[in-house]
Amino acid sequence: MKSARRLLVEAVLAPLAMWVIMWSLGYIRPFGDVGRENFNASWLITTIVSFFITLALVILFVKRLLRKAGYSQVGLRELPRVLDEADPKIIGGSMREIFTIVALWGAFSTWVLELGPKKGIIFTVSFAVIFVVVALPLMVSMLIPIMEVPFLLYEILTGKRLSYIFKEILLVSLVSGGFLIFLSLIATHLGASEIVIIRPLLKFYMNRDLYKNLLLLSALNALYGLIGIFILPRRRRLGLLTLLLIALALVLILIKVFIQLHSL
Repeated sequence: MKSARRLLVEAVLAPLAMWVIMWSLGYIRPFGDVGRENFNASWLITTIVSFFITLALVILFVKRLLRKAGYSQVGLRELPRVLDEADPKIIGGSMREIFTIVALWGAFSTWVLELGPKKGIIFTVSFAVIFVVVALPLMVSMLIPIMEVPFLLYEILTGKRLSYIFKEILLVSLVSGGFLIFLSLIATHLGASEIVIIRPLLKFYMNRDLYKNLLLLSALNALYGLIGIFILPRRRRLGLLTLLLIALALVLILIKVFIQLHSL
């Protein structure tokens, strides 16, 4: 069986090799608006620097996995040895997440290649902020009725306690809700429309009904997580009933949000 270190290396090298091959083919035979002049020193420096930042994120992610598995205070020098000693399942179960992190670095570098360093970075930051403000609350709100509700009904019918992701839902909801509030604070200042990164988000804020519904989704998701953490373990029936009511409310608001997004 492969060691945890080998699995980690493969999870990093696979998307890295994929992007390098694509860029090499693009240099040999340019495509779209990308010419050989796009493969310049600015792009190369941005790509290399961002790769080391991505590698640091992967290491932090792996160290977090090791801490959960009982390996505390793992330093950078001890990391290879610990990975050789650790159960390969620690990394094997998270290879998809590591692959995704490196793949996103490749997507960022490709945007920089096509748009240039300045526009590429602005585009990436804008996309990331829109993802946090709009996509995250929508994803979590759909996750609850589609995946969590069947678990709740199963627990009600069988009496068996299941493992939920209340903490993760609470954390993601607080992050998305915090960004939405931060967006409203920025949008009320004069000259906000001149900020390139903020400009794409203003249409979500200017549509007041859509903005309020996104904020309400984040609030209900956070409430779902809080009830699951603090109420459900102590008052099981009340907790399950409340969680089901929140899930029903989320479905109704989701329908409104998708209609509003379609009309943008």
